[in-house]
Amino acid sequence: MKTETIALSSASPGTSRTLTRHIWGTEGQRPKIYLQGALHADEMPGAITLWHLMELLDAAESAGRLIGEISVVPFANPIGLTQWVHNKPQGRQDLESMRNFNRHYPDLAALVGDRLEGKLGDDAEQNAKVIRAAFAAALAAETPKSEAEEMRIRLMQWSHAADIVLDLHCDHVALMHFYTSSTRPDLTELLGRATGAKLALIEEISGGNAFDEAHSAPWTALRTRYGARFPIPAACFSTTVEYRGQNDVNDTLAQADAAKLMIFLGAAGAVSGEPAPAYPPAPQKPLGGAGEAFAPQGGIVTWACAPGDEVSAGETIAWVSDPIARRRMAVAAPATGLLFRRELWTHCLAGQSLCNVAGDTILRHGNLLSD
Repeated sequence: MKTETIALSSASPGTSRTLTRHIWGTEGQRPKIYLQGALHADEMPGAITLWHLMELLDAAESAGRLIGEISVVPFANPIGLTQWVHNKPQGRQDLESMRNFNRHYPDLAALVGDRLEGKLGDDAEQNAKVIRAAFAAALAAETPKSEAEEMRIRLMQWSHAADIVLDLHCDHVALMHFYTSSTRPDLTELLGRATGAKLALIEEISGGNAFDEAHSAPWTALRTRYGARFPIPAACFSTTVEYRGQNDVNDTLAQADAAKLMIFLGAAGAVSGEPAPAYPPAPQKPLGGAGEAFAPQGGIVTWACAPGDEVSAGETIAWVSDPIARRRMAVAAPATGLLFRRELWTHCLAGQSLCNVAGDTILRHGNLLSD
């Protein structure tokens, strides 16, 4: 294993932060796989899973079972890790700008599109090399205006050339699920079969240029621009994996999840000697079909259903009680499908989003990711 640490530019006198990644296998050898955790710095299930994964990677490297290059960034957001307010972590948004740490990544297709004119040919693999080199040059030329922007660029400099990018997150209270595009159905199925995820939410462009989409969407955009003339592969499978809920942090669960990640890495050709994936494929639903239920009033939330329940549109799935007005109002399921996530808090404001139900009918368009 090799460890690399880079310093971020200081945002204020007397302060400094660093990013660290650990690398196993042979650098430059494919498949090249990148994993990171805690980009939302109040989400620890993925980070503790990576702790246990790194121990498994140590053992695999000692046994000579590594084939590709595997990079792990266990804490991808040193800025968010230090942002606590009244003894509560605030790692989802940057307190300086209130921007979500998992949005606003560089649009690589826009940065390199014109530069590729005259450089592509009839060999898809060679075109992928040319495009990745253009990505690297474009990221190196970027001038960040803030520490958070620099962090986004540095993370992408480590990850942009990967064949597979896994960004490990969690929700409030949720089933294990993941978000990805439709461009690599083989790896979408493989990830579900290896990890036992209960749902895959599929969308080409979700909006906001989240970290995972910043890696897959450029290949789609370049294929749209150049595909009629030159072969452009879907060269990066990227996904946001939601490791259940914020309180699902324990070694027993994380050890099991790390072992399943090793199975995925083995099936993807990066590690030898792993067992075959044993789970059924994760059911796939359109992200636009993940309907939201909203609080009809402010008050106390009590649930009639839990993540994992199949519900019908209009069915009462929760109640919101106002003890001052002595009024209780029902919360109806927004769609027929799987209730896969809900909010952690047991009180709410009127109009607040409370949960999502994944169905087959498209209910939402445009920017589909929450802030």
